[in-house]
Amino acid sequence: MILTKHAETRIQQRCIPKLVLDLLIEHGAVEHQHGGTELIYFKEKNFQKARNQLERLLKEFDKLKDVYMIKSHQADEQIVVTTGYLTGSPRTKTHRQ
Repeated sequence: MILTKHAETRIQQRCIPKLVLDLLIEHGAVEHQHGGTELIYFKEKNFQKARNQLERLLKEFDKLKDVYMIKSHQADEQIVVTTGYLTGSPRTKTHRQ
């Protein structure tokens, strides 16, 4: 997701975690606006789905402590190349299959 400088400033000023933006994209209600933009927000049902997803993740979170991600940058885009689980030091780049 690409954020404008304005969006980055507002996120910081309003203390909105970036995780919430991901949850809005995945679970939010969408209203199309003039100019091709979309208003995305939580309705109660959408909010409960997002909350349930977070609660499930928190229950399993300890299992995720060894997760890693390899990413690249292209033209201001972050590209995820792969993910996995570390089995040794991150410096040795050891991972399990």
